[in-house]
Amino acid sequence: MKSDKGMGYIQVIIIIIFIAVVVAGSIYFLRMQLNERYIETIKTNMLLIQWRAREYKDEKTVAGEEIVYIGTKVSDMQDDYIVADIIQKQLLKEDKYDKYYVLKDEDLEALAVDVRNEEESYYIINYEDLDIIISKGCKYDEERTLYRLSDIETTAEEAGEEKNEEEENSTGEEQKEENGETEKQEE
Repeated sequence: MKSDKGMGYIQVIIIIIFIAVVVAGSIYFLRMQLNERYIETIKTNMLLIQWRAREYKDEKTVAGEEIVYIGTKVSDMQDDYIVADIIQKQLLKEDKYDKYYVLKDEDLEALAVDVRNEEESYYIINYEDLDIIISKGCKYDEERTLYRLSDIETTAEEAGEEKNEEEENSTGEEQKEENGETEKQEE
């Protein structure tokens, strides 16, 4: 007769595989959540910089003072390896180098923004249209890295629309099921 003491090898292997799948799924989910939070933090920082730059321009205009843009022109920093990387990725057109300003940490302080550059990265701003770029970029998915505030906002809107559509579809299906049940009960 067979002894029923303890678990067999197959049962132990199945339990180990199940635990491994749960852990892998949890790690993947956690990574996605952390990346979403990182993108939201970068977006918030960029919005703060944009708001403060707009306010800075408005203050100078109202006071009748000449607007001296804070930061260093991209055209003057082409030798910097971080700026050179942005140029190499063709995020800026060559004729626009004079319109974009690199904001180092001291420039962010001068703008009175409580934001610091990410490691090995700069925020870059065009004061005319308030376009903001982060040189490091935010990896959104396997195919896309987002650099501009406008790209981050557009992608967030698209993701929000997709989520709303999914919720509407699931709500619509639930309502159809409820209506079907109600009709059956009436018969």
